[in-house]
Amino acid sequence: MVRQRIDFPGVNTVRESIHSKERIRQFLPGLMSFTLPLLVWLVSLFGIVLLPWWAKIPLGIVNGFAIGVMFIIGHDACHGILFPRRWMNRLAGRISLMPALHPYAAWVHNHNGLHHAFTNIREKDPGFPPMDIAEYGKMSYWSRFSYRLGRTWYGLGWLYFREMWMKWEFFPSKARYPKNRKAFVRDRIQIVVFVALWIGVLVWGALESNENIFLMLGVGFVLPQFIWNWLIGFIILQQHTHPRVAWYSELDLPSPMFFQAQLHATPHLIFPFLFRFIMRHVMEHTAHHADPAIPLYSLSNAQKSLEHSYRRDIVRVVWTPRGFLKTLNTCKLYDYTNHCWTDYEGKPTTGCLYEKPSLSLSDS
Repeated sequence: MVRQRIDFPGVNTVRESIHSKERIRQFLPGLMSFTLPLLVWLVSLFGIVLLPWWAKIPLGIVNGFAIGVMFIIGHDACHGILFPRRWMNRLAGRISLMPALHPYAAWVHNHNGLHHAFTNIREKDPGFPPMDIAEYGKMSYWSRFSYRLGRTWYGLGWLYFREMWMKWEFFPSKARYPKNRKAFVRDRIQIVVFVALWIGVLVWGALESNENIFLMLGVGFVLPQFIWNWLIGFIILQQHTHPRVAWYSELDLPSPMFFQAQLHATPHLIFPFLFRFIMRHVMEHTAHHADPAIPLYSLSNAQKSLEHSYRRDIVRVVWTPRGFLKTLNTCKLYDYTNHCWTDYEGKPTTGCLYEKPSLSLSDS
């Protein structure tokens, strides 16, 4: 049974725990964050074209990671917080999302408009909502296989490609279309032209150097896309999936409050410093959901402030491979009635997660 509802800290109370200076958008930190991964992507791409065969695969891997970092930067630009000026953010967002083949209008609609407004609510949040045993049982063999593959450590790229890019970003159903359909069509055309240019450069390089065209396309386009999709699947799944994190349904009335969905359902996974630095503190994700106006270059300090006030109520975990595999093993399906994770047979793997935090303050 779900425990009796209590009052939770409201939006204003939570955001007051973070210093206002962390919301300041700065030009130079934004420019450095935007420029460096873009340069790495361009240099590695031309290295794939120009350098000998033995350098191409490592550069393809680097290129894929650069796409992932660019996407993280583009995420901030799409929120309008990377740079002080709106036009700068719009331009940086479009450029940063292009190598990831993401239309700008679709990402803004799905991420800003749906994910942040309906975090961890199954019917509306596109961020990998888990199925329940009834839904899973009605799926075809192929669909069950695809779902299970996507929740393995090696299938995270497939999870993102199929469940996010295919269904929400590039080939959405009419119900999932962005509100500005003209902008969405225009953005998709831009992506198609960009891909044609990208592939054209690789084909030209193969012909000029007398190399195999398919090998060049494999290491210069397919491999980077594979790497980046796995990386973003690895990141996004763990941002809202954990044995201590609840998911919700529109059947939950009243709906989960801000504190439950944005703080308690958004864990802070603590990675080694180098990963945090390269990935621009993307896993200090609780602070981002508490206040999406905080730029990535201020997330670390904002997360510390937030945890100083609400540490007992934030899922805070030092990331380890063992813990990661445990999460994947535990979080397969979700029982939305009893609010617990289950295995593929419907057997609970956690206790009830819809519990009251220890705090009982609310905004007046």
